[in-house]
Amino acid sequence: VRCDRRLDQCGNCERLSFNCSFQKVSDRDSVVRADSKVLTDHPGRRRGIQACIECHRQKARCSGEFPECANCQRRRRPCRYPGSSSRLGHKAQHQRSPDQGNVGQDGDEEISGQAIQRKELEERVDEYFKYLYPIPLYAFLHEPSIRKQCIEGTLNQHLAWSIAAVVKEVLSPNQGYSDQSQLWIAQVETHIWKQLERPDIICLQCLLLVTHYFIQVGRFSRAYMLAGLAARGATALRLNHERPELNFIAQETRRRVLWALSSIDGSFSVGLPEYETIPHAVIYQRLPCSEEEFRDGRLTLPSGTNWPWRGNNDSAEGCSLFSACIRVAKISKDIMRLTRQLALSEQPLTQLSGLVQEIQNDLWRLQTDVELAFQYQVSSPAQVAHMRSSRWFMRYLQISITWNQAHCDLYRLFLPDYNGAAPKIITDSIDHNLKNQALENCREHVLNINCIIRGILDLSPPPVLLPPYVAVCAYHATRLTLFLPCAPDLNRQNDWSSATATADVALSALRRFFAKSAAAEKVILDMENLVNLSKIGPEAVYQELRYPLPPFDQGLHRHSHLAVHSLIRQSNFVDGGYEIYDG
Repeated sequence: VRCDRRLDQCGNCERLSFNCSFQKVSDRDSVVRADSKVLTDHPGRRRGIQACIECHRQKARCSGEFPECANCQRRRRPCRYPGSSSRLGHKAQHQRSPDQGNVGQDGDEEISGQAIQRKELEERVDEYFKYLYPIPLYAFLHEPSIRKQCIEGTLNQHLAWSIAAVVKEVLSPNQGYSDQSQLWIAQVETHIWKQLERPDIICLQCLLLVTHYFIQVGRFSRAYMLAGLAARGATALRLNHERPELNFIAQETRRRVLWALSSIDGSFSVGLPEYETIPHAVIYQRLPCSEEEFRDGRLTLPSGTNWPWRGNNDSAEGCSLFSACIRVAKISKDIMRLTRQLALSEQPLTQLSGLVQEIQNDLWRLQTDVELAFQYQVSSPAQVAHMRSSRWFMRYLQISITWNQAHCDLYRLFLPDYNGAAPKIITDSIDHNLKNQALENCREHVLNINCIIRGILDLSPPPVLLPPYVAVCAYHATRLTLFLPCAPDLNRQNDWSSATATADVALSALRRFFAKSAAAEKVILDMENLVNLSKIGPEAVYQELRYPLPPFDQGLHRHSHLAVHSLIRQSNFVDGGYEIYDG
C-alpha cells in the first residue's frame, strides 16, 4: 500500500488504527543525529511487505500474509519468505490456519535452521555442474536458471537441499553418508510426501536427486520405490508428451527430466518390463537437444532438419551427445530383452540372425551419426582419452564404452557354453560361420573396452568420477576376457597370461574409481573372486563362467535372472508378512 508519509501518523495507519512509525519524535525516545540536532523532518522510508520467494520468482504481486500468501494458497504450493527463520518463527505460530495441524513438527517453520549458507550452496552448485551434470543421469537441470536463482537467493529450498546432498555424497572422500546430508534429504522427502497429490517439475527433479542419493549411499530398495513414485508423477504431469505452448527451456526441461528418469532403469534391471519406470513405448517426447541450445534457450537446427523423436534419428544434425547416450542405452536394453526372450525358447529360432542384424544396423547408424556430428570415432578406444579436455568427456566415454559393450552383449549369444549365451538348443542350430563371426566380434569389442579402461587409468590428472555404467562394462568385459581363452570349444587365440593381466587392470580401475560407490560394491567383490580363480587356472574360471547345467538351466529362471550389478537384486526385497494368515 502506498504511504502518504504524513507526519504524526500516515493516512493508512490512521484509517486502520495501526501504530505508525511516522509519529512525532517527541512522542518516542529522542533520536539524535551525529551533529546533536534532533530529528524533526520525515523519518527514513520503511521497507514495505517483502514478496515470498515463489511470487518473486514468478514476478507476481505478493499479498505478504503469514504463513502463506494468497497466491501460494490458491496454487497450493509451499510459501516461504527470504530470511523466514525469524519471521515465521513467531508469526506463523499465531496465524496458522486450523487445517494445518502441528506444522512445527515437520513443516518449513521447524527446518529453517537447516538452511544452506549461500556460499556453500554456490560451491555445491558449481560442483554439480562441473562433475555431475556431464553424466547423463544428472543432466536435467537448466544451468543458467539454477545459477541465477542461486545468486539471487530464490532457488527452491528443497531443490537446493537435494543438489547439496547428492554432491556431498558423490564427491565426499569418506565412505558413508553425513548427518547433514541425511537431514537435508529427510526434509526434502517430507516435502515430497506433503505434496504427493500435487506434483510439479521441481518436485520431480528433487525426487530424481533423492533417488540418486539413496543409490549412492546403498539404500537401493528406497531408491527403487522413489523412482516408481517419480514415474507416477511424470505420467501424471504427462511429461511423456510434448507441450508446444511452453517456452523452449520449459519444454526441454520436461524432456530431460523424463529421459533421465527412463535412464535409471539401467541401474535396477535391464530387459525386464516389470521393473521399468517409463517404458520407451509410451514416450512421445523428442530426444534432448544440444547443451548449447539448452543453455541459450533456442533451437539451432538447419532448415529442413527433423528433430529426432525417441530412439529414431534420421539426421546427424539432430544428434546431441545426450541423445546419443539415450539411443545407445535403448539399444542395450533391446539386446537384453532379446536375451531374456531367448532364454524361454525351447526350439531353434530361425529368424535370430535377422534380429541380430537389425540391432547391428542400429549400432552402425548411431556410430555414423556421432562421427558426422562430432568428428568422434566411437569405434576407436584411443579417441576417448583425446576428449579428456572436453567438458563432456563423460558422455563421450559413456557412448564409446556402451557401444562396445552392446556388441559384446549381442554376440555373446552365440558363444557355446558361455553363461550369457542363448540356450544350447539355439546355439547348436547356429551356422558355424556365424559363430566364428560372433567370436571375432566379441574379441574385438572386449579388447576395445579394456583399452578404454587402461586409457582412463593413464589419464593425468585422473577423472574425479566416472559414469556408473563404466563399472558394469568393466565387469562384463573381464568375464569375457577370461572366458575366451579357456573355453574348450573356442579357437584359443587369446593368451591366458595376457587375459589375467587385463583382468587385474580392470579390477584396479574399479577399486580406484568406484571404491566409494555402494552400487559397485558387489561388482568389485565378484570381480575379485573371478581374478582369484584366474590365479588357480583356466579350468576354475571356465567352471565359474560356463552355461549353467540342469537343474539350474531352466528358461524361466534365466529369463528373470538378475545380474550381480542389478540394484533390485541387491535390494533384498522380502515377500513376507503372511504370519497373520497362519492357522
